[in-house]
Amino acid sequence: MLGTRIRENGGIDIPERLAEIGIVYSNLDNDDIRANGDILLYGTYSDMIDYNSTMYFVPHEINATHISVQDIMYTAAFETDDYSEVLSTKYVSALENTHKIDMSSFWTLFWSINGASFGFFVLLLGKLLNLRNLKRQIKAAGYKKQFNPIVMNTGDELEQIAGAFNSTMQKINDLKEARELFLRNILHEFRTPVMKGKIIAGINKDDEFRDDLKQIFSRQEIILNEIVKIEKFSSHDWELEFNEYRAIDLLDHAMDLLLRDDTWRIKIFTSEQAEIFNVDYELFATAIKNLLDNALKYSKNNVEVQILQGTFSIVSEGEPLEASRLDFSRIFNRKSEVAGSGLGLGIYIANQIFIKHGLELKYIHKSRKNIFVISKNNNK
Repeated sequence: MLGTRIRENGGIDIPERLAEIGIVYSNLDNDDIRANGDILLYGTYSDMIDYNSTMYFVPHEINATHISVQDIMYTAAFETDDYSEVLSTKYVSALENTHKIDMSSFWTLFWSINGASFGFFVLLLGKLLNLRNLKRQIKAAGYKKQFNPIVMNTGDELEQIAGAFNSTMQKINDLKEARELFLRNILHEFRTPVMKGKIIAGINKDDEFRDDLKQIFSRQEIILNEIVKIEKFSSHDWELEFNEYRAIDLLDHAMDLLLRDDTWRIKIFTSEQAEIFNVDYELFATAIKNLLDNALKYSKNNVEVQILQGTFSIVSEGEPLEASRLDFSRIFNRKSEVAGSGLGLGIYIANQIFIKHGLELKYIHKSRKNIFVISKNNNK
């Protein structure tokens, strides 16, 4: 096609420039070449045709009737009744390649190019399969509790990526094991005095003092258990066991977990049809217990539990919560770290449990009442 471009560029030395690349003007008729030759390649301006073992580049005929072609010619000041005479390539000689076609060389080149393309395709396919295998192993590593190094013996960048991933995951796994060991040790140190305190409280002869001590140490034990839950939530080690339970059964279990003597203040309102929730029994009851505990602690009047249309609502009288305490995703809040005020552990744990169940905890203050509503998260 270089010869065609040389001719298009024009100049007085066109024949000499064509001869340098082994091209000359053909004396054969274009129609004869097209009629008796074999087209090897369709080009933009001309076709490559094999005729009598010689390569020819025969120019195309231009559609002179097309409106766009006529507009171009008119703009160029060519005005005629028959544009086909002006644009005809019938008298434009074809270009002849003076080098004879060696079909064996042609097919050798053809199959070499195709072989190289096929080899490149096989190589690329192998890389993609190895990449897919690496992705699968990385994804599987995220679901396992114990990290096992992934294996990639490819000897390329994928093996280097796998090695870097193994190194990073091993460091994370070491940190996780160190954290678990630290947590076990610190909980052991905390639980030992709690157990000793409960034993001493049990042998105390003063009934009232003994009951107060038991309640104090039981409360401390509950807080320690909640700390364990926080650690499991933060490390995503808690696996939920979903089953269908009646709402009233979940509420009864939550009240049993309260360890309070004023649960009589809890008033329950339910719909005529039993509400069913697909939840983890222990965790969901713990979350409800935490909300009930807060409601009883900060209200002197009765606490209402409304179970209607698939929602839990816990209603208690009181002043509205401070804006700084409405972020239930935070455990501690400096404005609430004062005597007689909780640290937000209970609500934080409850909110995390609801999130894992695909539920949402909402807070509303209306008519001097604090209302916590547990409902389905519409954003999921």
